[in-house]
Amino acid sequence: MSIQFWRKWLIVVTGAVIVYGLCLILLPQVMHTLFNALFFSSSEVVRRLGEEADFFIALIYGVLGAVIVGWMTALMSILMSDFQRNTWNTITLSVVIWYILDTGFSLVIGSVSHALFNTLFFVLFAIPLGATYRQLREVGALEHRI
Repeated sequence: MSIQFWRKWLIVVTGAVIVYGLCLILLPQVMHTLFNALFFSSSEVVRRLGEEADFFIALIYGVLGAVIVGWMTALMSILMSDFQRNTWNTITLSVVIWYILDTGFSLVIGSVSHALFNTLFFVLFAIPLGATYRQLREVGALEHRI
């Protein structure tokens, strides 16, 4: 498949992650319920801790959503310009560092389900990055526009 196909894949995945980040900010209760069900096997388990915990978790989701939107917007900006070796390096480095740190932390604290959740996102980025690695190394700095 062509570099343009994989670049479009990355644009779609990056856009989906931006939407995910916005949902964390704009729909905190919906996301809270989904994550509780996913990570704690119950949509109500964390709410039992009380209003203060609920507020703190909503704050964390909002901050996390803002960071995700900022990071993905930067990646989207890069993807919308020239897809070349430096673009590939920047995206790959940021995704690999995120994956190692976030997934490593999740495993250390015993959240295997979150590590698996991260792995899904990592794979969605890794497939097109892996598919374009050799081509971009061979072509060097050739630009590929949509």
